Amino acid sequence: MKTINTSALVLTLSLGVFSFNAVADDLIDPNNQAPLAGEFKKLDTNSNDLLTFSEASKDKLFTKKRFAAADLDKDGTLDQNEYSTYKSSAQKKVVKTVVSDSVITTKAKAEILGAKDLKSLQISVETHKGEVILSGFVDSAAAKAKAEEVVSKIEGVTSVKNSLEVRS
Repeated sequence: MKTINTSALVLTLSLGVFSFNAVADDLIDPNNQAPLAGEFKKLDTNSNDLLTFSEASKDKLFTKKRFAAADLDKDGTLDQNEYSTYKSSAQKKVVKTVVSDSVITTKAKAEILGAKDLKSLQISVETHKGEVILSGFVDSAAAKAKAEEVVSKIEGVTSVKNSLEVRS
């Protein structure tokens, strides 16, 4: 049976999360709104440098409620600054959730690897909006419960769906 260096695995997983975070920051840097300026120009079909709700609604993000929230001066239109500020803020929220889920998944895998009673290579971990999903195989009901217990203690975990199967 192969022995895995737990420290090396945790380091590798952590570097992947931090690399993703760095790339995400570059993509949504509010000081670099050139990609959003291009989107704004495409949506501005009458080229008046303002978006009506009809124009903005071509971007799936802008429902009536979100358009109203983005319209800071309440003039019924969005200028490029209002559009870019609201859109970049929304993108940051999405990226933050993805990064948080990645961090939780990494921590869960590390904790499972560190648990002596678990054959961690047979356990898969996925996270979505703080909910951790465990799948795979364990040798006993006690191991199944242990995996759930270990993961449920991780900061940011909102719930654990334990789909582990006990092999007899």
